[in-house]
This record gives sequence, structure tokens and C-alpha cells, in this order.
Amino acid sequence: MFDAGFAEVMVIAVIALLVIGPERLPEVAAKVGGWIGKAKAFVSSTKADIEREFEASKMKDILTEQKKEIEELRQMVSETQEDFRSNVDDAKGLFEDNINSSIEGVKALDEDKKLNQDKKDSDSSETKKS
Repeated sequence: MFDAGFAEVMVIAVIALLVIGPERLPEVAAKVGGWIGKAKAFVSSTKADIEREFEASKMKDILTEQKKEIEELRQMVSETQEDFRSNVDDAKGLFEDNINSSIEGVKALDEDKKLNQDKKDSDSSETKKS
């Protein structure tokens, strides 16, 4: 707290001995020591409070960053869900189109087969008549 060397402390002790006197010096020294102890405790307590506030401020900053990251992740998940739904809908549409095209192709083949069968039947009945 104070940067006092041995020489300064000795000078203060001699002055105190001369001013206060040898009878009251131990009592005054005890009181001064108590005040110094209280001052050190006060400084230590204040320092601890400041450090706690600083840590609390850091924690608030960390929480704010994490909230931002969580919101970004939520947005990414939402976008991914939308993209996935869009891709599924596109695939569903393509699948339905392919099924409809296949059904139409099968119907066209059936019609061609019937026409060919009818043509063969009519050709065979004409050959039988002749």
C-alpha cells in the first residue's frame, strides 16, 4: 500500500516516540495497526468486488455472444428445413411427373397393341375369306 522503507519507518517511530511519549506509544501503535489492518481489509474487499463485477461483465458478454450464436444456428436450421422441404417438394413433383408419363406410355403401348391385334385379326379374317 505504502512504499516506505526501513529508514522512513524508523524516522516515523522516533517522531512518534518523541511526540506521544513512551507510555502511550504501545497503545497508539496498536490503534494505528488496527486502522492499517482495516484499511487493508477495505482495499482487499473493494478489489474483490471490482474483480467480481469485471467477471460478471465478462460473463454477460459471453452470454450475449452465445445468444447471438444460438440465434444464428436457429436461423441456419430454419433455412435448412426450408431448403429440405423445397427439395422434397421438387422431388415429389418430378416423381409424380415420371409416374404420369409412365402411365401414359403404358396406355399408349396398350392402344398400339390393340390396334396391331385388331389389324392382325382383320387381316387373318380376310385371308380366310379368300
